[in-house]
This record gives sequence, C-alpha cells and structure tokens, in this order.
Amino acid sequence: MFKWILPFLLFFITIIPVQVYCEENALKIGRMKVSVWPEYDTPDVLVVYEGRFADKTAFPAQITFIFPKGVTKLTDACSLSPKGQHFCQIYDIEKRDNYNQAVMSLPYGDFFIDFQYTPFKGGKDKSFEYVIQSRYDIMNLEVNIQQPLRSSNFSIVPASSKQTRESDFNQYHYSMKDIPANQEVRFKINYTKEDNNPSIDIKFGGMSRPDTTNRDIAVLAVGGLIIVSFGIYKFFIKKRIKV
Repeated sequence: MFKWILPFLLFFITIIPVQVYCEENALKIGRMKVSVWPEYDTPDVLVVYEGRFADKTAFPAQITFIFPKGVTKLTDACSLSPKGQHFCQIYDIEKRDNYNQAVMSLPYGDFFIDFQYTPFKGGKDKSFEYVIQSRYDIMNLEVNIQQPLRSSNFSIVPASSKQTRESDFNQYHYSMKDIPANQEVRFKINYTKEDNNPSIDIKFGGMSRPDTTNRDIAVLAVGGLIIVSFGIYKFFIKKRIKV
C-alpha cells in the first residue's frame, strides 16, 4: 500500500506550486488608473495607481506591482474592501535591471498605491519618461498627466486626445484597452519651470490629495474629543468654585 501512497504524495507536492503559478498569471486587471503629477505637493513626481482586478473571487492573493527604478519606498500600499476601507499592506521592494517591483498580499481585488520619485537632473528644463508596466493583462488603462503650476512649454509624447482644466491645473488624459502583461506604455514629458517649488503647499494651501486615510480621521476625532473634554472639565471647575 505504501508503494501506491508515495507516488501520489509526490505528485500532489509537485502539482500544487504549478497551479498557484498558473492562477497568478491568469489574473487580469479590469481597470487601472495611473496619475502622474510632477511637482505637485513636493519637488518630486507624485504617482498614484488605483484599480481593481477582474476576478474578485481570486483574492486574497499575492500580487506584484512594477515601478520605476528609482522607487524604493511607497507612501501607501493599500487593498480596498467592498465598503471602501483602506487596508495598508506590508511589502518588499525588489530591484531588477530596468525597474523595481513590490510584492504584497492583497485581501481584496481593489488596490490603491501612491509614491514619490525623483527623475529630474536639475535646471529649469525638466524632462523625464514615465513607463507603465504590469505583471498582468490590463483590460482598461486610464492615464492622467498633470502640468505643474508656473510651468511652460509643456508637452507629452504621445499627445493626448483629451485635455481638461481642474483647480487651475491642465490635465491630459489617455484611455487604452487590452494592454498585454509586461508590455511597456511610455510617456515622454517635457516642460520648463524656473523654480523648484511644488505647485501647492499642503500645510497652508488647504489642498490635499484626494484620499483621506483612517489615521487622519482618527487623529481629528481624538483631538476633538480632547477639546470637548477640556471644555466640560473647565465648566464644572468654574461651577464648583462659585458654589
């Protein structure tokens, strides 16, 4: 009987990694939006990845995201629940020849990632190429590139088919379908800017990134509770003194 069990166990141990590998390769991103905002709230380039995988039933799963070579830290790496809650994930940055990649486990198929990186070499003439690449097929890819304030001679190759203006910013939009896994989508961005200051100052300008984290809400709630508690405490102290 043992002679029959041993081959079965060997077959089972061998086939499981292959199935996991095939399932990961079979994943597809249903929609992905990439925002590239040079010199927005820092002198660097702010990049935001947000989207969802087509098959939500495949999660939780280990996912690999590809980033420019200079990216060594992510500001946020979150998986979004069906109710929109952000669950920040632990990740490992791996350096490759022409890019870096981050491996993380996502409990849900929706994701939100943002980071800053510095492609500029200095001087008023700014030029960099941003490359979008994915380990997975992308069914619908949207790209938003924003022109920094106080810049001129702004150009993108390839040229966009749609341009909008929002809060004094010129924004250039791209929409693409059926991008194969590992295919590079390149954007060459050039402009002139006399200063190295960001477009907005989030400390004083009243503008911030579109996402509000649970941590920010918690800080505001605790601060409000402390103020209210202090007011109640002073009220009872004054009342006690009068008595």
